[in-house]
Amino acid sequence: MNVLYIGGFILKQLHECKRGRMTITQLMKIGAKELSVSVDHIILALDWLYIISAIGYDRQEVFINEAA
Repeated sequence: MNVLYIGGFILKQLHECKRGRMTITQLMKIGAKELSVSVDHIILALDWLYIISAIGYDRQEVFINEAA
């Protein structure tokens, strides 16, 4: 597993979510179950997505940044 693949998986999960938002805990549970990766890999992918401004975080949930 690499960060790019896990990041794509996270973006897909957020896109398919009805509200477009999920908690980090929800993302970690889904990722660990469906990808069989460690929490460390998921956090690394979340960090990468945040650094490139693909996702945002509002202290409770992660969401996809929309282009203005």
